[in-house]
This record gives sequence, structure tokens and C-alpha cells, in this order.
Amino acid sequence: MRYVLTITLLAAAFSSGCGYGSGVNVGTGSSGGTTGTGASGQSTTGSGGSTTTGAGGQSTTGAGGATTTGAGGQSTTGTGGSTTTGAGGGATTGAGGATATGAGGGTTTGAGGATTTGAGGGTTTGAGGATTTGGTSGKTTTPGWGTPVAGGPTGTGVTANVTVAPGTTVGNIGVGFAGFSYEKTHITNGSLTSSNASLIALYKLIGSPVMRLGADDVDNCNWSGTGTAPAKPSGQPFTRSITTGMVDQICGFLAATGTKIIYGVNFKSNNPTASAAEAAYAQGKCASSIIGFEIGNEINRYESPLYDWNTIKSEYESLATAVTATAGVLLVGPAGGGGDALSLSTPFAADESAKFPGKLVLLTQHYYAGTAGSTTATVERLQTPDPGSPTSQTGLVGTDSTMNTAATTNKIPQGYRCGECNSFAGHGQVGVSDTLIAGLWGIDLMFVTAKNGGSGVNLHGGEIGMDGNTNFYYEPIKESGGVVMTVQPIYYSMLIMNLMGIGPMVSTTVTTSNPNFTAYAVKASGFTSVVLDNKNATMGVNATVDLGAAVTSASAIYLQGTPAGSLTAGATDVTLAGASVTAAGAWNRNPPFTQMTSGNTVSVYVPPASAALVHVQ
Repeated sequence: MRYVLTITLLAAAFSSGCGYGSGVNVGTGSSGGTTGTGASGQSTTGSGGSTTTGAGGQSTTGAGGATTTGAGGQSTTGTGGSTTTGAGGGATTGAGGATATGAGGGTTTGAGGATTTGAGGGTTTGAGGATTTGGTSGKTTTPGWGTPVAGGPTGTGVTANVTVAPGTTVGNIGVGFAGFSYEKTHITNGSLTSSNASLIALYKLIGSPVMRLGADDVDNCNWSGTGTAPAKPSGQPFTRSITTGMVDQICGFLAATGTKIIYGVNFKSNNPTASAAEAAYAQGKCASSIIGFEIGNEINRYESPLYDWNTIKSEYESLATAVTATAGVLLVGPAGGGGDALSLSTPFAADESAKFPGKLVLLTQHYYAGTAGSTTATVERLQTPDPGSPTSQTGLVGTDSTMNTAATTNKIPQGYRCGECNSFAGHGQVGVSDTLIAGLWGIDLMFVTAKNGGSGVNLHGGEIGMDGNTNFYYEPIKESGGVVMTVQPIYYSMLIMNLMGIGPMVSTTVTTSNPNFTAYAVKASGFTSVVLDNKNATMGVNATVDLGAAVTSASAIYLQGTPAGSLTAGATDVTLAGASVTAAGAWNRNPPFTQMTSGNTVSVYVPPASAALVHVQ
């Protein structure tokens, strides 16, 4: 995200655009291991024991014992015993207990529907239909769904008819769809390391997210070669000198989380030797974790008026030629700013796919819904998926459509991705970007992007001292001095996306008098997920969802804030399935609530200022 021209170009609407697509998935996943700890779990293992802990679970294993704990479960295993516990369950097993499964890809299912699979990539489905998969890239981790219970929100509201067309695919949700974008400076503060247990747990809770490292600070950071990295997390002032030790650290983090990275190198300094040396070192260190290298950020926006692509083309190609001289290095770009999909990204795609055949693998474009500190930075702005017209090149749909055309026309293998997106450019609007409405809007952002050809979004963030001295309000994970402080409401939209499952996004139509109600559906493995997103603060919705086929069972969890109906509930007052995600990555969620079914339909009440995630079988 670039501040240059923010007032003249973006005061009325958008700073950046969004993309990546053609239905191509980025394969990501964690490497296998003999002992695994799931997102946010805590484990203690005695001699010879092995432990796998799911989201929020706690487990203690005695000598020789093996334990698997699902979301929220607690278990204790005696010598030789083995226990598997589903969501919220508690169990104690003596010697000779039931068996769990370790490395090799076997499966264990807890009573509550939480499942754990050891290294090797096998997959199981519990009672709620959720899966946890280890093993190689292309896999993902989904917290257990749990055994449905009676109860849940009730109330009055307007009616909504949601029709799902299971045979009509409109997009695709693949591994790593929801990801993070960071300022390049983030590599310098000792946070992105294999020892940052809290951040690793938060990554794993949402699967295998794609990371983008670049943004404005990519062009303020320069390669200095051999050198150390901070021994522990630190705050500002941040160095802008990138060393081998810093690359070593982030490669360790990528391996620990199963994350793939879009790695940014400097464009503005126009130093092909330095940018190529940095790319060569990173490629040599962790090639399997790198999608490709993004050269610069919003490269046409250094002066007013904007540079024409033809003016900067030769400089870009000089750098790209040097960078791709290293075997296996691939290109990603152009990291175009909002409104630049036609003027920069489209000609870039045509020229560079021809110049570097087989090496330009992914297009990236930026999108923001408005600008912090302006009249666009309001709750009302985020109540609508796209305030712009369908053809507006500063709107979400218009940007997506243009980028999808560029990717398809030029046969870009991995299509396009929203490499940097969030609510309001300029680090977000306090009281809006850090509240529940941002989480509800994030659901729209991701599914509108998928519906219009994109295959993922990277939600931007950082901490003060990165990209200037302005606080960040919109980041999914808030850090201070490199230490995780809390998750922000928009993080929950990423968690919901993981819980939706992997598979085709299918057509949904909505008929209702609520202008702020949207719905999306995904056909995952063994179940269908429907998210019902109510961004209205006063109007509840009685939704009837027609799945187009007989429904056996359905259950739902809710994204809500306190007080009820508040769109501006802050981070500490937002819950999903009745629980907040802690800074340590623990999510001690409650079970889902059973929903009424009849024939092909499910009836769901969605309170004001909330979203319901429904799993249907």
C-alpha cells in the first residue's frame, strides 16, 4: 500500500486492487513430523510419548502413551494407553486403551467430529464433517466441527430465501485462499521464526495461508548479504538491511507453518545485482516454500502523474532478467495499485508473459474499499460487498473481472491473486477496521473475489514503524515489538474460510428485504458449507436455505460481537462459536447448534450484526 497520490487518486474510493485466479490452487501444507501440535494446542509428553493436539486442546501423555485431542478437549493417558477426544470432551484411558494413529497417514476420529491425521497426508472426517490433514503440500488443516447440540440464537427478523445451485460452479476455494500480506520490514524484527509458537499456532488454525512479503517497504529495503538476524522479536526502529540470517529465519517459519510465500525484492533502487542475489539466496534456502518473486510494489506510483508502463518496462525487465537467472526462480507481479488493473497490470501481463515464458506464474493486484481518514472510511462502506459499479476499475468486481481477463488471455498458470487487500488504505480506520464489521466484510471480500475469478486474498498488516509511523488498525494479527498481542475481528473471516472447506464455490441467490445480507456456499469433501452474512445492526434474518438436494442434518456456529447487534464490537468482544481466539492461538470453541431441516431446506436464524456458518450433510 502506497501513500503517494492517496489524496488525489483515492479520496473518493479505492487505493488498491485485488486478484489471482482462474481457479488454480496454490498447493500448501505442513511437512510431516513424528510429534505434532495442532493450532493453539498445548501438550506435555513423557519419555517415549507422542502427542498431537488440535485447536484449543490440552493433553498430557505418560511414558509410551500416544494422545490425540480435538478442539477444546482435554485428555490424560497412562502408560501404554492412547486416547482420542472430540471437541469439548474429557477422557482418561489406562494401559491398553484404544489406539490413535501417528506418522504414516492413518486416521483417528473423536466423538465430537474433530479429526487428526499424522504425517503422510491421510484424511478423515468426523461427525461434523471437518478434517485435519498432515503430510505434504496441497493439504490443509481444519479445526474439528464438534457434535451438534440443541440451542442457538433465536429472535424475530425478516425472511430470506437462499437458493444454492450445487451443480453450478462460480469459483473455487483452494488451499491457502486466505493469506497474509506484510511490509518487507517484517522480516527484520525477529518475529517470523520457527520459534514463534503463538504466530505459528495462529497460522495453523486457518490452514496453510499464503504469505506475501513486500508492500511499500520492499522498496525501502536493500540486500546486504551475509549477516545475522535479531535473536528475539523487536520493535522500531527497524533496519531496512536484509541479511542471510533474516532469510534463514523466515524460511524456518514457512516450514513450521506449511506456508507458501510471494517474496518481494527491491525495484526502486534499480540494482539488478542486489535484487538477484537476494532472490538467489532465498531460492536456495527454501525453494519449495516460494511461489515466486514480486519485484517492487505499485511500481508506477513513485511520482505524479503516474508512470506509464512503457516508461518503466525496461527497468523492470532488466531486474527480472537478473532475478530469473537463478534456476527455478519464478515471477509474480506487478503488485498493481487500486485503479491500475487496466493501465499497469493488463499490459504487464501481456508483455512479461511473452518476455519470460513459463516464468511469470501469478498476477497480483491490490484492493481497498476506501481510504482511512476520508469520508469513505465508514461502517456503511463495509456493509456492501462492492460499493462500486460492476465495471468500475476502482471497484472490487470491476478490478477482479479485468484481472481475470488478463490472466486468462495471457495463460498465466496460477491466474491472479489479491496480493494486498484490506478495508481502508493508510493502515485502516480506527473504530471501523478493528471491529466486527471488518470481519463480516472480510467474508464478502473473499467470496466476491472467488466468484469473479480470483484464487485468494492477502490481508495486509504490520506494526507501527513499518511503512512509516502510523498505527495499523486493520491487521488480522496485531503485533507489538514482534510479539502477538491479539487477533483482530477480520482474522475470523479467515478462520471461517478455512472451516468452509476446500472445493468449488457454487451459485447462491438471495431474496430478502435486508439490504446488508449476503450468502455463499462451498461444496467441500463430504459436506456443503453455507455462510449467511448479516451486516445489518438492527434487522435479524430468518433464512430458509434450499440446498437443491435432500438434507440429512445441519448445524451452525456464529460470528458475533458484544453487545449483541453491535457492528463496532472490538477485538476482545468478538467470538466465533462462542469463543475468542487467544493471542497464543487457542480457540476453545463451543459445539455447533443443530438447525431445523425439512426436505431440501435448512432453517437458520441469523441475528443482527452476525454471520452463521452452516455445515450441511
